[in-house]
Amino acid sequence: MEAEELYRVFKQHPFTPVRVYVSDGSSYDITHPDQVIVSRRASHIGMRRDGQGPQGPFLNVAIVANIHITRVEPLKRRRTRSSQGSS
Repeated sequence: MEAEELYRVFKQHPFTPVRVYVSDGSSYDITHPDQVIVSRRASHIGMRRDGQGPQGPFLNVAIVANIHITRVEPLKRRRTRSSQGSS
């Protein structure tokens, strides 16, 4: 994907969490706009431990060539008890 298009997706306001799919079959969930730095040729994706939330240091950084990003889709929201309703 083009760097400008990726930048628009990651920096939209309000931000919508997305899943980034890569040509090798891997994917990355982006839950906060500060989790990604987009450069001309690559995107640097910060990764945290599950449940750590958007704050705190990254445990690792994946560097993904933008040309290998095949698609970006909105993450489906998890249903909470209040949104599931009661029967």
